[in-house]
Amino acid sequence: MFVHKDFQSKGIVTILLNDIERYAITAGITRVTSEVSLTARLFFEKKRYIVEVERKRKANQLCLINFWMAKELDKGENL
Repeated sequence: MFVHKDFQSKGIVTILLNDIERYAITAGITRVTSEVSLTARLFFEKKRYIVEVERKRKANQLCLINFWMAKELDKGENL
């Protein structure tokens, strides 16, 4: 998910991510993964996601770095 720069740091992604995790828990899903940009990595780490793979991809002449991150869900967790 991406949030326009004018709407960052307003809690939008936190609300969306909490809803995703809450749905996953009720659906019996125990693990959530995401492909995360370099700039979003710290946010996801604060939400207890762990980097599993660092990826480097080429787009035109640029080398972009992103991360495959995962979180184990706890049924008793308050979101």
